[in-house]
Amino acid sequence: MAKHRFNSKTQPSAAVGNVEDAFQGQLRSLLTQKKYRQAIEEIKKVRRTQPDLAFKPTEAEIWSLRGQQEFQKADFKQAESSFRQALNLGLVGEAHYWLAKCLVSLNRLDAALDLIRPAFEQGTLPKEFAICYLKLLLLKGDTQTVEQLITKQAKRFSAPQLHWVRGVLALKNGEPETALTSFQKVKRPATPKDLPDAWVVYAQQAIGNWDAAAAKLGLAAPSVWGAFYGKPKFLDHPILTRLAIFQQAKTGDIENILVKQTDQAAQELLSALAVVQLIDQGNYHDAGHALLKVRQSKQFPELVNLRSPLLTLAGQQAFTQGETECAVQLWQPLLNESLNPQLVVNALEALEINDAGQERQRLLTRLVKWIEQDAKKHPENWAEERLKLTLAHAHCRLADAWVSMGRTRTAIGEVQQAERIYPTSPEVLGRKGLLAADERKTQDAIDLLTQAIEGGCRYEEVYEALLNCWRELGNTGAVNEARRRYGKFFGDLNAETDIELAPWIDALSTRSYPFYSRLVQSASANDPAVRACQIFVESTQGNLTSSGKISLDQAKATEQWEALLQGLSTKDQIPVAEAIALSIQLFAKREKGIAALVSDYMLKIANVKEDYPEARAAHLVVLAVREGNNPQRLLFPIQFYLAAMPQPGNALATVQLQVRLFAQTSVLRSFLDEALTREPQNPLLLLAKATTFPPTTKQYEDLKQQGFDLARRLQDARALQAFRAEQAFLATQETQRILPNPEQLDNLDLEGMEAMLEAMVRNMFGGQIPRAELDRMLPELKQQMMNEMPNFSDDEEFEEDDSFDLDAIFGGNPKKRKRSFRDL
Repeated sequence: MAKHRFNSKTQPSAAVGNVEDAFQGQLRSLLTQKKYRQAIEEIKKVRRTQPDLAFKPTEAEIWSLRGQQEFQKADFKQAESSFRQALNLGLVGEAHYWLAKCLVSLNRLDAALDLIRPAFEQGTLPKEFAICYLKLLLLKGDTQTVEQLITKQAKRFSAPQLHWVRGVLALKNGEPETALTSFQKVKRPATPKDLPDAWVVYAQQAIGNWDAAAAKLGLAAPSVWGAFYGKPKFLDHPILTRLAIFQQAKTGDIENILVKQTDQAAQELLSALAVVQLIDQGNYHDAGHALLKVRQSKQFPELVNLRSPLLTLAGQQAFTQGETECAVQLWQPLLNESLNPQLVVNALEALEINDAGQERQRLLTRLVKWIEQDAKKHPENWAEERLKLTLAHAHCRLADAWVSMGRTRTAIGEVQQAERIYPTSPEVLGRKGLLAADERKTQDAIDLLTQAIEGGCRYEEVYEALLNCWRELGNTGAVNEARRRYGKFFGDLNAETDIELAPWIDALSTRSYPFYSRLVQSASANDPAVRACQIFVESTQGNLTSSGKISLDQAKATEQWEALLQGLSTKDQIPVAEAIALSIQLFAKREKGIAALVSDYMLKIANVKEDYPEARAAHLVVLAVREGNNPQRLLFPIQFYLAAMPQPGNALATVQLQVRLFAQTSVLRSFLDEALTREPQNPLLLLAKATTFPPTTKQYEDLKQQGFDLARRLQDARALQAFRAEQAFLATQETQRILPNPEQLDNLDLEGMEAMLEAMVRNMFGGQIPRAELDRMLPELKQQMMNEMPNFSDDEEFEEDDSFDLDAIFGGNPKKRKRSFRDL
C-alpha cells in the first residue's frame, strides 16, 4: 500500500497539534477494527472545520482499504466505486490494480484494459503494477502485444514480472519445461497476493512430474495413519489446495486429502471431484451417495443437471448389487420431488425385498392419487380400459402391502375396491384366488389363480399358491405342468429340467435298506407301487445281515401283494410287480423260495409284454439287476426287445440308465459296445456305457464327458436331460454316503449328535486327508458344523415340529418367508 508522506511547511499550534493527535488516535482505532466506512465519515466531519488537518493513512488509501474489504465480500460494484474514489483522490498503482480486478470480476475485461492501457502508456502506472497491463492482455489473448512489450520495453517491468510472463507464454506454447525454468526464477510475487509456488506446481503437473509437485505441495510429507506431521503446505492457500486436489484426483485417492473446514470452495471441489471420479470408474452407486452429500452450489451447476439421472442410475446399480436399502435411499429424494411412475415401480420392488410394508403402502397410496389426478388432467393419455386396469392393479399392490403389515381387513377392502373397478383384472383374480386358497377352497383357488396367470398376473405369490394347491391335491403331474407352462414368468427357469423320480424308484435307488425303509414308510400309500414297498418293509423280520439283506416273511408279503394287484388294471400292475421284484432282489435275504418269488413277479410282467411296451423295458431292468454279470442270459431278451424298438440305440441306453439306479453292473456293456459301433455319435449311448463303470474310474469320466460335449453340441434335449438325471443321482449317492444310518437319528441326544457329526466328517474327508491330519482338524470341523446348524428353539415356525430335518443341516438355515396373502 502506498505510504502517505506528511510534510508541513509551518509549525502547527499546540491546539491544532492536540486536535490532530486526538483524531489520529480515533482514526487508528477505527482502522484497527477495519471500520473503513466509519473512518471515511469521520474524515468528512473533521474536514468541515479543519480542512488542512493532516493524518495518515491518507483518505485515498482508506478508500482503497474499504474497496479491498468489499472485494473480499464479492461486492464488486461497491468495490469498484471505492477504488474509483481512491483513484480520483490521487492513489495510483494500487488503485489501478484493484479497480482492474473488480472490472475483471464483473466480466468487464475491455473496461479494465481501457483503464490500465492509458495509465501504462502515459507512464503514470508505477513499475510494480505494470504487470497488470500484461495480465489483462493475456486474458484478452493478445500474446503478440505481450511479446512485443517484454522485448522492446523490458525495462518497464521488474525481473519477477518478466520471468512470470515468459513462463505463462511458454505454457501457452505447450512448453511446460521452459515455463518451469521461468517460474522457478520468480522469487517474489509479481502482483500482490500472487503465489510463485503455485505456478511452479502447475508447470510440474503439466510436465507430469507428479512427485516433485507433491513435494512442493506437501503431499509427500511423512504421515502416520493418514495424518501429516505439522501443517501441509497445500493448506496455506486455497489455490494450492485446489492444485493438491487436482493432483490427488489424477494420481491418488482424493478421499485421503485434508482441506480446511472453513475453505468451503475447496470442500465443494473435493466433493464434486469425488462424484466425477466415481462416475468415471463406473461406480454409480457410491457416486450417488457422494452426490447426496454435496450441497447445491452455484460453483458446479453441472451437478444440479446431473442429479436426477445419476441418482436414478445409482439406485439401479445398488439394486442389481443386492443393496436394496441403498437403492431406496438414492431414489427417495427424486420420489419426494415428483412421482415418476417407472421409478415408483422400481422402488416398490426394492421396498418389498426390504420388507418395508409401511413405506410401500405410503408410496402406493401416493401412486393411486397420482393416477387419478393425472387421468383428470390428461384424459387423452388414459383410455378407460387402461385407467381401470392400472387402478385395479395399484389397489391390489396396496392390498399386498397391507397384508405384509398384518392389516388383513384393510387388505381385503383394497381387493374389493379393485374388484369394483375392474372385476376381471388378472391382478384381482389372483388376489381372489389367494383368498380362496386361504379358505381351503382349493379347486376354486386353482381356477382363479390359473386365470390370473394366463391373463398376465406376475405376482409370485399367485404362482406359488397355484403350485401349493396342486400339491395339496397330490397331483404331481399338474405341479410339473404348471411349472412348465408358467415357471418362466416367475424365474422358475429349471421347471422343465427338474429331475423327479417316482417315490418307489427313489427309495429303491438308495440301494440301502435303512434308507429305503424310511423313505417308503413316509411316502403316500395312495401310490400302489409305494404300497407294495411298504408291504415288503412290514413283512421283514430279524436284523440286517452284514451284506445289508433282511429276512422276509414270504407268505405274509405274498398274500398282501396279491390282494393289492387284484384291485389294479393290467397296466397299473406293471410298476407294482417291478417294485416287488426289485425290492426282493435288492433287500431280501437269500433264503429258500426267494429266487422263485422274484421269478413269479417277473413272469407277471413278461406275460403282458405283447400288449404293453412298457412291460418289456421293466422286465429287462429286473432281469439285468438279477443276472448281475451274466450277459449271456440277456442275449435273446435284448435282441427281441431292440428288434421291436424304432430307435434301438436310445431304447437300450434307457434300459441301462434305469438299471444303474438299482445296481452297479456291467451286464449290458457288451450290448452297448455293439450299439455304439452303429451309432458312435449317440450321446445317450455314451452316457449309458459310462454308467457300467464305477463313477470314480477314468473310463466313467471320459465316456461321460465325451457324451456330454456331444449332447451339448447337438443340443440333444433328451440326452442333456439324462445327463442332469445322472448328476442328480450321483449327488444323492454322495449325500447318502456322508449321512449316518437313519436309525442313528432316533432319540438323538447331544452326545449322539457329536458322534454322528464325527462319523459324517470322517465319511466326507477320510479318503482325502491323512488320518493324523484329520484327527487334528476334527474338533474344529465338528464345531463348525454345529455352529451352522439352525437353532430351532428360536424360530416360531418350528416350535410345533419335533421332527429332525436333515435338509436344515445340509441346506443351510431355513429362510423365513415374508408375510403375504398365504399367511391370512
